[in-house]
Amino acid sequence: ELRKDLTSHPNWKLLDRGDDCGDNVADRIIGGDEASLGQYPWIARLGYTYELDENNTVDTYECGGTIINSMYILTAAHCSPDIVLLQLAEVRLGEYITTTDPDCVDGVCAPPVQDIVVDEYICHEDYDSKSYQNDICLLRLAKPIEFNHYVSPICLPVYDTFLKQSFESSVMEVAGWGITDIATGKASTVLLTLNVPIKTQFICELAYSGRSEIIDRQMCAGGVVGQDSCSGDSGGPLMSPFSMDAPPRYFIIGIVSFGPKKCANTNTPGVYTKVSEYMTWILDNIKE
Repeated sequence: ELRKDLTSHPNWKLLDRGDDCGDNVADRIIGGDEASLGQYPWIARLGYTYELDENNTVDTYECGGTIINSMYILTAAHCSPDIVLLQLAEVRLGEYITTTDPDCVDGVCAPPVQDIVVDEYICHEDYDSKSYQNDICLLRLAKPIEFNHYVSPICLPVYDTFLKQSFESSVMEVAGWGITDIATGKASTVLLTLNVPIKTQFICELAYSGRSEIIDRQMCAGGVVGQDSCSGDSGGPLMSPFSMDAPPRYFIIGIVSFGPKKCANTNTPGVYTKVSEYMTWILDNIKE
């Protein structure tokens, strides 16, 4: 069932709830670490401008995000310019291989990337930079995204089940270019993907006891030695396909928030903002 508290919201109509969310053209490469071209068309890269001195600036991609409709990207509050202390210049959409544009695989080419200026950012008013609680932020774009097979929105967790379910022991996906090679420490030039097991709140709280309070609006995943959501790009999606009414579509379940300092050589899971808990906040903060 769709959540009544959401369907009655005046901004409900702004969500892309049609047949076009959460759909991708590519099949998963079984056992592959690399995503396939078009597998996650909702993935965004956040581009920041770093001023070296008065005359020189460097562009750097520090965070990920997720397309939720033609005007908004969902990301983490810790990726906001106020926290990163860099100017958030633009979002890059439709990226796959960072070193080529357009991206082509086996003769199939995606359209060139779309770089769109960020008009404003709306981060949660109760974000706590120490505990990472309420680590969620909306980026409003200066112009609408042009959707195609390689650039499209993910589905939001607007059904009752997403609020009630814990998802414990299920496996979900993260993706990003920041999933580094543990041996070399280099970021990837190709979009990578990782399966992460969802952990119980109890295990999550235990893992972070004495360091950080984990609340019900957060969730934990990963903690497999050798791989982890040191994972997906910070601010990017924790996602999974669900069949709500028809063929499976991808829903965003979490936002990559924080994790153990040393990634991947630990069984400490990563912590994610649980998106279903913030659906009313999202609807309150988007506009036409």
